[in-house]
Amino acid sequence: MSIAKNLAQKIGLQQSDKLECWMSTASKIKRARLLYRERGLKWLAVSALGELPVLPSIFAKMANIAMPSGPFVALAGVHSNQLWHERRSSIRRVAGQFLTKPCDVLEVGTWMGKGSTQVWLQTLPAGSSLTLVDAWRPYIAEGETAAATVGMDGLHHVAINTTLKEIYKNEARLSVSLVRAESKNFLPLLKDQSFDLIYIDGSHYYADAKRDMQEAKRLLRPGGVICGDDLDTAPRDDLVALARANMESDLFVLPDGNAFHPGVLLAVTEEFERVNCENGFWWTDPVH
Repeated sequence: MSIAKNLAQKIGLQQSDKLECWMSTASKIKRARLLYRERGLKWLAVSALGELPVLPSIFAKMANIAMPSGPFVALAGVHSNQLWHERRSSIRRVAGQFLTKPCDVLEVGTWMGKGSTQVWLQTLPAGSSLTLVDAWRPYIAEGETAAATVGMDGLHHVAINTTLKEIYKNEARLSVSLVRAESKNFLPLLKDQSFDLIYIDGSHYYADAKRDMQEAKRLLRPGGVICGDDLDTAPRDDLVALARANMESDLFVLPDGNAFHPGVLLAVTEEFERVNCENGFWWTDPVH
């Protein structure tokens, strides 16, 4: 089955022309190069710099010294999150436990393609399908003040370029569909019970996170797993109350300097009776 037909079948429509889609095939490299030219060489340069292993610590230093609200903050944030080895190892271990044969995986929130996306691309069994959904547009509310988060939000051109490169490096074994759309518009188009694993790492705001989790329940096949990112701490009664009081915030900094995502914590608590959590990565037991 072709990639286009595979996605169309999941959508249940003859056409998906309401969405801006890139279907990952070798013949699309030319389009990616065109995209790079349209975005400008500066985005290519920043994207390439972000892949050098020696630079995360330099980004962090520059963020604190030279440009407190600039791109170094953003790139330091990317590397402290999407390239956090402990978290990625947790995702890899859980994926290896549940995904042992060709399967269908949906990822909501891909960003730079350096975190969970890289795990799926490298470890899914051959013949699997991977659907990546991201708006690649700023979503942080104007009043938010977490510098790293806001800085990352402004690098969406870098993010989509980097994701395309990750796909082209790993696409030979898998059927990869890259969809540029807001999850609230795209997920309702998908048929019930279309996926074996659904990973949620889109908007951290409460209403958005809760909507994504509710849609995931509908889209999951029996025996499948729902998982996600940014459950920064185990839910406790006091944190749940604090999250409820700050549900409109993307990130909340505690008096001790630690931070958590109120919307994610509250939505997970309300939508799932029990989840497992390790290094910020959370997952359900197989849902029957």
